[in-house]
Amino acid sequence: MDEITAPSALSDADGTALALMHAVEPAWRGVALARDAMDFPERTILHAGPPVDLARIARPILNSAVMAALLEAWAADATEAEAMILSGAIRLAPAQDHGVMVPLAAVFSPNMAAQIVVDLADPRRRVLAPINGGMAKAQRLGLAGPDILAHLKWINGNLAATLSIVADRDIPLLPIADAALAAGDDCHGRTVAGTRLVIEAIAPRLGSDTLERHFLNGAPGFFLNLWMAAAKLIASAAEIPGSSLITAMGANGVDAGVQLGGRPGQWFTAPAAPPEGTLVEGVTPDDRLGAIGDSALVDALGFGAMLTEQAGLPRARLFPREHPAFALSRARVGLPAAALVAAGAAPRIALGILDRAGRRGRIGGGIHTPPPALFAEAFNAIA
Repeated sequence: MDEITAPSALSDADGTALALMHAVEPAWRGVALARDAMDFPERTILHAGPPVDLARIARPILNSAVMAALLEAWAADATEAEAMILSGAIRLAPAQDHGVMVPLAAVFSPNMAAQIVVDLADPRRRVLAPINGGMAKAQRLGLAGPDILAHLKWINGNLAATLSIVADRDIPLLPIADAALAAGDDCHGRTVAGTRLVIEAIAPRLGSDTLERHFLNGAPGFFLNLWMAAAKLIASAAEIPGSSLITAMGANGVDAGVQLGGRPGQWFTAPAAPPEGTLVEGVTPDDRLGAIGDSALVDALGFGAMLTEQAGLPRARLFPREHPAFALSRARVGLPAAALVAAGAAPRIALGILDRAGRRGRIGGGIHTPPPALFAEAFNAIA
């Protein structure tokens, strides 16, 4: 790869792209069946990060895909479902390429419930995300079994039906994110305040002593899926010629990938190293799965781990502009790859660490730092 020297000043294309991103007004517009909310590809399951190589597929993603195939009744049992996935009879495709965001090893299929996030400034634009599955049996943990499938059916049945009724009006997400940041959230690893504010917005119609309310009260990450969809909606507005803004970012447990605004739909990839962090007792570093999940885009937008100083660099050097809607937190939103290349840096991504064998779910939490060469390669393609 040729050496590229990124400009220190913001290019015209990046300045325009940032303005377009900051004009987006994401709002939660209720819940619907995925196949009704989007043009879902036939017999396809959507996953996090860049395209999966079936010969190297991460076990947690395969587990989640098997559960989705059984939810869809595409297979009689887990053995048949796995064989259909590995043979290509059931296709896998990157969620972000279809306007969907999924956390960790979660997947998305046609009969799952879709949380719809629209741009109030341009309602034709929308991004979808599955409902957060809570703490214990959530599909994002990459587990498989009858109890996981039963929980998946409840999330996409009873809970989805309730949310489709009570989330009956637009809930703007920028004011919630700004207030949550001011209250100590980072809008990725910590979303307690954001979740509380969302629940308060639907509480008058939700009831105080229902199974669904108790579940939401015990699911501090409920806001994350909504905010991931909002992040994608914001980032994708930067898809214009010449833009080096990061518009897609994620990993599938094997490969990490990024897209820039000037090359929409084109993944640049590198091996997904496991996050470095704290592990639960009884596991070893060798048990870690490589980085996984679409929530990496949240950090690349300026939240999560990127709220702290990055390798001693002032945030203003990586994130050129404050977002006008974040009056309380003064969040800087939008990361040009040009700035990363000029600084020789890469974004830090806060991620859960999953068991690579797909048996123990989340085994810790830490930081994933993609190689700076990944962003140099992507920037080179548009420079």
